[in-house]
Amino acid sequence: MSAEPGLRAGVRAAMPIAAAYLPVAFALGAASTRLDFSVLESALWSAIMFSGANQALLLSGIASKASLVVLTLLAIAASLRHVLYGTALAGRLKASPIGLAMFAYGLTDEVFATTLTAYEARARALPSRWLVGLAFTALGVWIIGTALGNALGDILQDHVPGLREALDFALPALFVGLVWSTARRSILGRMLLAAGLSACMVFLGRTELAVLVGALPALIPDRRTQ
Repeated sequence: MSAEPGLRAGVRAAMPIAAAYLPVAFALGAASTRLDFSVLESALWSAIMFSGANQALLLSGIASKASLVVLTLLAIAASLRHVLYGTALAGRLKASPIGLAMFAYGLTDEVFATTLTAYEARARALPSRWLVGLAFTALGVWIIGTALGNALGDILQDHVPGLREALDFALPALFVGLVWSTARRSILGRMLLAAGLSACMVFLGRTELAVLVGALPALIPDRRTQ
């Protein structure tokens, strides 16, 4: 029997996420300077609110002087997909309560996809150290990227045309690649259904529900023989 993957293996698994998170966090940090965030404030902001979608929502909401109540409700709606992520990962993690709590704090779309890929490759539950290494490496890179973006972002974006558009594309491209790497015949139908449901939400003009509705097929039981 192969040894259980440890902290270092989790850190290595997070490297593709880190490569995509750094430019996106950089762009977010650069945008935070418009609200007079200091480097330290940007870093603490990312440490406390580890969610690119909610952070971008907060930035645009504050800039447009939106109601705090509206911003809070929108953030809750945007985060509901994590409940589905937790349900989909139930039974696939072999972690202590502390390990699960730490992993849950660092659970993002890309961390979820990487965890699912690792489980499919092992066909066994994933241990605490691997989960913590994965989640907290992603979190650490996000914090560093935001701080660097705050310190240097505006200068670079003024001198490199098209940089903002390239940074915005990095994260969705990573997520699609990670999810597609989990494809196998038994779940391909659910993946296509998820894509179709998300596309319907976009076409209906309900983009805020696209991820949440698209995650619902993950609740369909796997018919694979254990």
